[in-house]
Amino acid sequence: TGGALLSYAADGGYDLLVMGAYGHARLQELVLGGATRSILATMTLPVLMSH
Repeated sequence: TGGALLSYAADGGYDLLVMGAYGHARLQELVLGGATRSILATMTLPVLMSH
């Protein structure tokens, strides 16, 4: 999900990604993945996050 968001932002030529940060239990994130974690690990543009 995080990769898709970053690709969409790059294709659209956006300068900033604004998103909410949401955490899950560690096991659930391990199995299902987490957009927040992947965005922070691989961001290619400035990201404004709110929790």
